[in-house]
Amino acid sequence: MTPSAVSLEAVTARFAGPGGTEYTAVEGVTLDVAEGAFVSLVGPSGCGKSTLLNMAAGLLAPSVGTVRIFGDPLRGINRRATCMFQQEALLPWKTVLDNVTLSLTFRKPRERKQSEELGRLWLKRVGLEEFADRFPYQLSGGMRKRVAMAQNWIAGPDILLMDEPFSALDIHTRLRMEGEILNLWAGSNKTVLFVTHDLEEAIALSDEVLVLSAGPAGRLVGRYPVDLPRPRNLIDIRAEPRFADLYRSIWTDLREEVLKSYERADYERRHAS
Repeated sequence: MTPSAVSLEAVTARFAGPGGTEYTAVEGVTLDVAEGAFVSLVGPSGCGKSTLLNMAAGLLAPSVGTVRIFGDPLRGINRRATCMFQQEALLPWKTVLDNVTLSLTFRKPRERKQSEELGRLWLKRVGLEEFADRFPYQLSGGMRKRVAMAQNWIAGPDILLMDEPFSALDIHTRLRMEGEILNLWAGSNKTVLFVTHDLEEAIALSDEVLVLSAGPAGRLVGRYPVDLPRPRNLIDIRAEPRFADLYRSIWTDLREEVLKSYERADYERRHAS
C-alpha cells in the first residue's frame, strides 16, 4: 500500500501561555493526504489550520503524535515541501528572476546560467517573462503572487503547503490566481495542502475539504470528498447545482463551529472587561 504524502497521527500542539498557563491549539488530529491530491483545511479563526500546516512543514514539532512524510517520520524541516504564505517571501532588493531562482541556491545548487534559464522558463509559465529584471515593488499584488508560485514550483517539491495565499487579493485577481495554481498542479502529481477561510475557494479547488472545530484544542470534525469533474471552470463552477449541494453539506458542519467560535469570543470579551 502506497504511503500518504502527508500523515498527521493523533497530533496535539501545546504552547506555553502567560502565568504558567498552557494553550492547546489542536488536539488529537489524525489526517492523511494522498500523493497527488489537492486537500483544503477550513475552519473558524483560531482553530489550528496554520498550526497543522506548520507541523507538515516541519516548522513546528507536535507536542504529542507523529508527522509522517511519504511514510517516514518527519524530523526537522520537511525537505520535500515548499511553503506559500499569505505574505509573499520576496526579497525587495532582488529582481523578479533572482527571487524566483533563490530556492535553487539553497535546495539545488547549480551554475548561475542554468538557474537563470530555469527561472526564465518558470516566469514564462506564469506569464511574467517580460518582468524578469523588475523588482517586487514594481509589480501588482497578483503579479507578486505569480512570482511566489514560480518561486515555490521551481524547486520541484513533492508537496506544496499553502496558507491562505490569495486572501489579500481582490476577487477577480483571486480567481485568476486560483486558475493558475490548478493549471500548474494538473497532471503534476504534486500534493497540495491548502489552508483557507473561504469555503467556496476550498470546494472549487480541492479533491477533499477537511473541517476543523472551533479552537482552542481544534479537532477534525468532517471530511468531504469533492466529486466535481476536472478540469474546472472557476468562473462558472459556483453556479453548478453540485457545487451548491456540496456547499450546503459542508456548511452544516462549518456553521456550527463558526457559531461556537463567536460564542467563545463573546464570553472571553465579557470576562476580560
